Amino acid sequence: MKDNRTHSTKKQLLTVAAHVAVWLVFLCLPALFNPRRQGLGPEAFLNDLMLPARRSNGLLLIVVFYFNYLVAIPRFYFGRKYWLLALSFVATLGLLLTINHFVKPTLPPRMGPGRIPILGYSFNLFMLLVVHAVSFALCFYQQWQRVREEKLHAEIAFLKAQINPHFLFNTLNSIYSLALTRSDRTADAVIRLSGLMRYAISDADRPMVGLDKEIDYVNNYIDLQLLRLTDRIDIQYDIKGEPVGYEIAPFLLIPFVENAFKYGVNSEDNSRIAIMLDVQGGVLKLRVTNNKVYLKPNMEHQTGLGIQTTRRRLELLYPGRYTLEIGDDSKQFDVVLTITLG
Repeated sequence: MKDNRTHSTKKQLLTVAAHVAVWLVFLCLPALFNPRRQGLGPEAFLNDLMLPARRSNGLLLIVVFYFNYLVAIPRFYFGRKYWLLALSFVATLGLLLTINHFVKPTLPPRMGPGRIPILGYSFNLFMLLVVHAVSFALCFYQQWQRVREEKLHAEIAFLKAQINPHFLFNTLNSIYSLALTRSDRTADAVIRLSGLMRYAISDADRPMVGLDKEIDYVNNYIDLQLLRLTDRIDIQYDIKGEPVGYEIAPFLLIPFVENAFKYGVNSEDNSRIAIMLDVQGGVLKLRVTNNKVYLKPNMEHQTGLGIQTTRRRLELLYPGRYTLEIGDDSKQFDVVLTITLG
């Protein structure tokens, strides 16, 4: 929790720093490109920046941007109150004209006689239009991000539902059979099933979970699958490295493992699944390989849907920080996922 708060604080500080830097550059543009200060030194540039008209226009642009970004666009545009949005735009234009009418940009004596037009009203109007356009663009981008996140949450909910009824039914039947024979494995099977359900219902509600918990979920899933499979299934499962201390998005690994069991196991064929998980230096590598078995025609189009959903989540959550290699030939299906965790 402390690490999450620290990360959040750093992110907020970086956001504030980025805003300050962009504003400094943007508000310096009129003085920087003012033709009247060509050939003059840095002192003339600073004097230009300190002109009352420069400061007044700069303050107006800052107020307009954050008013649009925080109030006008979210409430008026997305609230379909377009007349209020138009009124706010007319008001800001009126303020701009008023400021530039009453605040005369008199040229300091050391820069020569006359007045600085601040590149005229047209340039101030251009900067105002840029501020409006950028505030709209950022709001639309955030709205698009929210829609993507909502879709992502819906996909996570869908993945949670993938503890499919057939798997649960078969697992409960296997546990019932163990109970009838008073097998020593009964209690362990119940604990693993409860761990599976606990993770899906409560732990995975957070955006990020401990990598060790995600791996525990995979372990429980594999153990419960082994409970019901025959001896003709050859399963190799190997974990290397230390996952404690890292976080990952929930249900990011299980679709690849589930896909192998769902479409790589057939009691009538010799089935083989190999799962290798390695965590070294903040980099996670998962490799899942299964040989292909016969699938019913109505199931063939369903293969890989979980992987497609997971690929979309990876693109959103780990842009530029993951690779996903999929090998698909006539004999086997092979997936290699690499994620830089942080």
